[in-house]
Amino acid sequence: MKCFSLSEGTYTVNQSKIFIPFNSEIDSVKDRPGSLLVEICPFFIVSEEGLIIIDPGLGLKNVEGEFQILKNLSLLGYNSTDINYVLLSHLHKDHIGGIAYEENGELKPMFPNAEYVFQVEEMNDAISKLPSKSYEENKLLFLKSYKNKRELLGNTPFSKNIFCEISGGHTKNHQVFWFNSENKKYFYGGDVLPQGIQLIRRFMAKYDFNGKDSAALRIQYGKKCAEENYTCLFFHSSVSPISKVKLMEDGRFELTAI
Repeated sequence: MKCFSLSEGTYTVNQSKIFIPFNSEIDSVKDRPGSLLVEICPFFIVSEEGLIIIDPGLGLKNVEGEFQILKNLSLLGYNSTDINYVLLSHLHKDHIGGIAYEENGELKPMFPNAEYVFQVEEMNDAISKLPSKSYEENKLLFLKSYKNKRELLGNTPFSKNIFCEISGGHTKNHQVFWFNSENKKYFYGGDVLPQGIQLIRRFMAKYDFNGKDSAALRIQYGKKCAEENYTCLFFHSSVSPISKVKLMEDGRFELTAI
């Protein structure tokens, strides 16, 4: 099993939930008051089960007019038709924007041969909140009606080496993924553990469905990853998206980027 990051870059986002590209060489956060700086980093896993994309990001094009996630895949020697599965931790727009693209007024799957995997109660909850700035309604409805999908209900083994676990915290039915093969172990915490720095600077986030639960889960997952030698995958950290976690004697976490 191998994992690769597919960074879409850095953005600022405010209460409008509009993601604006950010270039640290020419842009300043001070010029965008009330905005958070976020990085978007989907992942690509080569496994016994097949080729997997985790949370395909915003689905935006680069300056050359190519979808950034497909460009990143091509640099690894793969294309959109190679992907077997797309795993979705939750359905916020920055995590599912890359599931589909618009062509001649019609949405088409970004990964046409892939099975899209999500929690059915996450979908039901998202639909109940529409209209909402946090969701891209047309892609949400596309996913709901898409034929090649797998709707999960609660904690479930996706395959021999992959387990899907309901975490809650960020959204009511947010899920995390545990990948466990003979040679590699990965943990993807979605937006419950989106950055390694959140293990070091412990806090409760206002943007979570339940900030207290998320804060506790981050520590719980961090400890398990350290004790059981899982490599962590951080969706909102394109600088060090793949990291090892070490739990120090004083209870602090230490991260080593891979």
